[in-house]
Amino acid sequence: MAEQDLAQHRLVCEARYWLRRGYNTPNKFSELCELLNRRSAVSLEQLIEEMRRQWKRRSAW
Repeated sequence: MAEQDLAQHRLVCEARYWLRRGYNTPNKFSELCELLNRRSAVSLEQLIEEMRRQWKRRSAW
């Protein structure tokens, strides 16, 4: 598996992990951002976008 594919796979898995733990409302989302505040803004934004994509596809997982 290519390094880029592996990074994308990890991102998908992490997004699903947080969604399964209930971080899917505005209040919980704010909590998650505070919890992950040590990350770079770019990294956090990538996770947020992936969470949005995975939320739309949640019936597939």
